[in-house]
Amino acid sequence: MVDEMDLLSGLKAAEPVRPRAFEEARAMLKAAMATEGVVPETKTAVRRRARWGMRRTVGVVAVGAAAAAVALVITPASAPGHHAAATGKPSAKAAPAAVNPILAQLSADVKVLPAKEPGNATLEVRNQSPTSDAMGANGVDLYTDDGAYYWGFTQSDLSQTLAEGEVASDGQFQRDIAAALYAVNGDITTARAKMSVANLDPGVNQKALQAQADKTAIEKLKAIDKQRGILYTPPKPLTPSQKKEQTDNLIWMNATDALMAAPTNPQVRAGVLRIMATMPNVKVTTTSTAGQSTLTLADSWPELADPGLVESLVINSETGMPIAMFNRDPGQPLNATYYHTFRVTVASIKAGKFPF
Repeated sequence: MVDEMDLLSGLKAAEPVRPRAFEEARAMLKAAMATEGVVPETKTAVRRRARWGMRRTVGVVAVGAAAAAVALVITPASAPGHHAAATGKPSAKAAPAAVNPILAQLSADVKVLPAKEPGNATLEVRNQSPTSDAMGANGVDLYTDDGAYYWGFTQSDLSQTLAEGEVASDGQFQRDIAAALYAVNGDITTARAKMSVANLDPGVNQKALQAQADKTAIEKLKAIDKQRGILYTPPKPLTPSQKKEQTDNLIWMNATDALMAAPTNPQVRAGVLRIMATMPNVKVTTTSTAGQSTLTLADSWPELADPGLVESLVINSETGMPIAMFNRDPGQPLNATYYHTFRVTVASIKAGKFPF
C-alpha cells in the first residue's frame, strides 16, 4: 500500500503550492485506496510483494518503466492512436472503440502456434541480465499449469516450499489465466471485464474491505489537513476519464500477471495480446533485445499520475513470449527485470532437480 502520508507530505517542500495541487493529490490518495484497499495484508500479500519487488502503485497506477533501456535498440513502429472506453466497474458500455493492429495481428499469429510443452510447470528466474539465467535477489518462481504459484529465495527454499505445500497466491493467477484464455475467442468487452477484476478474491467481502480502506484514507487526510491548518474537505471523485484509465491500469497489471504465470502457453499469450490491443495508451515499438527481435509495449496513465510514469513490457516479436519489464520513477534509476523460463515438472523441483 502506498504510504499516503508520504504522498501528501511531499507537497510541503513544493512552494508555492498550486491552489488545486493539494486537492488533486488528495483525490489521488482516495483513488489509490480504491485500487489497493482490496488487497488484504495477509501472508500471501507479503509474498506477492516479495515476488514483484519494485512493482507497485502510485496514485492509482503501476509505477513507470523506461520506454527505452539498455540492451534495447528501439525504432518506431506503426501504431496508430486508438482509444478504449471502459469504466472503473466494467459494463457492456466498456467496449473498445478500436484495436492496435500490431498487437491484434500478433495475437492471431500466436493463437495458431503449437500448444504442447513438456512438463507440468514453468520455472522462472528474474534478474537484471538479458542473457544470463543466474539467480539473484528475486529468487525463483514456479507456476504450475493449473495456476498455483510458489516462490523461493533459493533453490532449496523453493523445494522446501513445494514439499510443505505453501502456495504463495490466493488463486489470482488462475483467474488471470482464465481471463486470458477466454479472451482468445470470446467477446472482447467481457474479456476486459474479467481481466479487470482478476486480482480480486471472490471469497473476500470487497465492499467491507473497501469501506475500511476509505475510512483509513479519510482519517489520514483529516490528519494532514489539520497539520496544514486547513479545513478538511472530502476528496474529489474520479472523473470519467480517470475511471477509464483506472480500469485499464488494472487490466494491464492483471494481463501481464497472466503472461508471467503462463509464458509458454500460446493461448494465454494470444489472449493477453488481444486484450492489450484494446488498451488506449499502449504504445508499441520494434526493438532488439540480446539479439532477438522484440516489441516493447509501453503503457502510461497520464490522467492519474505523472506522465513520466510508464511501464514497459518487452516480448518476442514472433511468439509473444515475455522477455523483460522496465520500471522507473522519473529521476530514479532504471529497474530492469528480465525473465528466464524453463519447462519442468513439479516432482523434479520438489526433489531438488533444477535445470540450472
